[in-house]
Amino acid sequence: MSIVTLASFALPSAARADDSVNQLKNDPTAFEWLEGVQEVNQGDQFIIPTKVKLTDFEKRKSDQDDSKTTRNATPFAVYSDAALDVDLGFHLSTYGAYEGISISPSGTGLWSRSHASPLADITGSSGWGLLPMYYLVQYNDLQTGKLLEHPIVRRIRVSDKGFLPRPKNISVDEEANGTFSVSWDPVEGADSYYVVFLNSTDKDGTTKLSPQLVATTNQTSWNSDQRADDEPQRDRTLNTALDAFLTAEEDSKGSSLKGWLTDEELDRILNGKGTQVSVIAKKNAKISKMSDFIDIANTLGNTPIRIASHALQQLGLDRWGFDNLSELPAQIPVTMADGHTRMQTLVVDPEKSWIESSNPKTVKDPEAKLNVVYHIGNTRFTSSYIVKNFDPSTYTEDLQKLKKDQEEANTGYFAPNLTYTKEVQNKESKDNVARTFPDTPVQVLGTTPLSKFIAANLMMGYTNIDLSQFPEAESDSRIKAAVVEAKDQNGLVPFIIGYQYAPKDKVLHVTLGTEGATDQHLAPKDYSGQINSKADQVVAEIIKPGMDEETKVRTINSWIINHTTYNYDGLEGSDKVWAQTGTLTPEYTPDHDSGGIFFKGTTVCEGYANVFQLLATKSGLSSVVVTGVVTRTNGAKSGHAWNQVKVNGTWKTVDTTWNDGGDSGDPAVETKYLMIPNNDPLLTRNRVWKDPALKKIL
Repeated sequence: MSIVTLASFALPSAARADDSVNQLKNDPTAFEWLEGVQEVNQGDQFIIPTKVKLTDFEKRKSDQDDSKTTRNATPFAVYSDAALDVDLGFHLSTYGAYEGISISPSGTGLWSRSHASPLADITGSSGWGLLPMYYLVQYNDLQTGKLLEHPIVRRIRVSDKGFLPRPKNISVDEEANGTFSVSWDPVEGADSYYVVFLNSTDKDGTTKLSPQLVATTNQTSWNSDQRADDEPQRDRTLNTALDAFLTAEEDSKGSSLKGWLTDEELDRILNGKGTQVSVIAKKNAKISKMSDFIDIANTLGNTPIRIASHALQQLGLDRWGFDNLSELPAQIPVTMADGHTRMQTLVVDPEKSWIESSNPKTVKDPEAKLNVVYHIGNTRFTSSYIVKNFDPSTYTEDLQKLKKDQEEANTGYFAPNLTYTKEVQNKESKDNVARTFPDTPVQVLGTTPLSKFIAANLMMGYTNIDLSQFPEAESDSRIKAAVVEAKDQNGLVPFIIGYQYAPKDKVLHVTLGTEGATDQHLAPKDYSGQINSKADQVVAEIIKPGMDEETKVRTINSWIINHTTYNYDGLEGSDKVWAQTGTLTPEYTPDHDSGGIFFKGTTVCEGYANVFQLLATKSGLSSVVVTGVVTRTNGAKSGHAWNQVKVNGTWKTVDTTWNDGGDSGDPAVETKYLMIPNNDPLLTRNRVWKDPALKKIL
């Protein structure tokens, strides 16, 4: 390590072309910019000669505002940018017997979300670091300690000795599909590259360098939607590589949840210094210094990540269906990579739209519905709405005309001072909000009081539920867990299409998939009521006095198999809708609760498990639903649901789905997964429980 002593800062009289001062001056009168660049080696110790003690330098206003009684003035600061916005926080200390001031880097590492330690020292323990330029600002006169009227700015570059060459000609190009690409020239000797994002403004408005690894690639370009080889492509998200860097969203304005940023804090973050991108070349342990920084703040403002769900709700566009094509929205709110919300054009896709019907053999069925698939602008964002009234003979032409009209619409922008909130604005009347634990026709199952309270009200048809008596409802994750368990463990609870929690009123608003599930368009209370009546009839018919527990289990298993057909077409259709929308539309929901078997004799694994649980409970057995992942004989993995039932004091597995061999009538098939010990290799080799907590309770 050598010592660099800067006395007069004897700098070259002529600066190189890439050192032009003019491009660095935001306010020429505020600072005195010195020509030229001082070069230092990576491990050099930087000494500023002065006889003035740190304690005797006059403090700047920022020092006075932030200081404690023992804090010294900061006569020097080192910045990473020419705008002097990002203070690197270099350490200042007295050198020798008051011979000068020593300046040394503070630790700043390049972090990855998948590594426990920094991948490289941007500044810190290895020396000055990897930045392309450092800006040393001197605020005080070195002879008197008084503040300078015009602080002096000197530029410092670290020698390239020992580094790979820096990547050159960095460019950022916005693509027509809503992504952007970063490209650069190949670096001799490099076999891979780090793509790095810099700058992060905190809730107080202070911007830090905060380098974060976005990607590692062996190519000389990278796209913002680049995914890992095993990462699925989802239609409702885009630019997934950027999702982890979205620290604040305009869409969360107005939230009253504890721990959320206030609107003022959000504004400071969203309106802070723009993000920059840089590239580092790498080969084994050897790296380059960072490339020049490219500002991508505006690019991120044009880069969509996901649909802005809360703005969607406030605009009334979070519906699954519309009466006519003319009601479809022309625009939809989208969260961009800079955290702001922009209105993007909705464009229908006539080729991918389709007609569905409760009787799919004819489009003349009055219950037929038109699934209108749409894209957001030119992006891959895809979702769908259902239109109830349409002309089956002309709907394709109607959609083509609508598409043309939508493509000609201009995109708009939601101003930064959004006032919509996360809370549901439509207040429910006091008479329409459930506030007590109702009487239920069957035992309510759940592992927490919160999930039981929600389940009891849902099975009785109450979809607006007061949770003010549950402090744990302040946690989004605990509400979600309770809602999921309420549906999974209680056969009288219909499929839950979605829910919203209004923390200000402490009311949970649930949307149940009952309206389109039967021809009668049943309300939730009637839907669950009819299922309960049908279940009572089955139990009265098949469960006889004096039956032991094993016989009851066998009888229930046989009844379900004999009265049910696995709905493969329904599963395919629901998988398609789920992939596009993240939930199910009402016509698909009966197969995912008890309604499928009782109303139409078809279902999928969820329905098998729900009905077994319901009939078992009504027969005096203890039974729960288990969800998890199974591995098929071909190696494919899929979600699955089955049951645990207590027989003679021991919990055993029943999988009525896999016992259903169609019309085979083969007892060996219909009892293969009936009352199997949980440690049986038949189970352990091909299925994993999704909820280990439930397994521990049993």
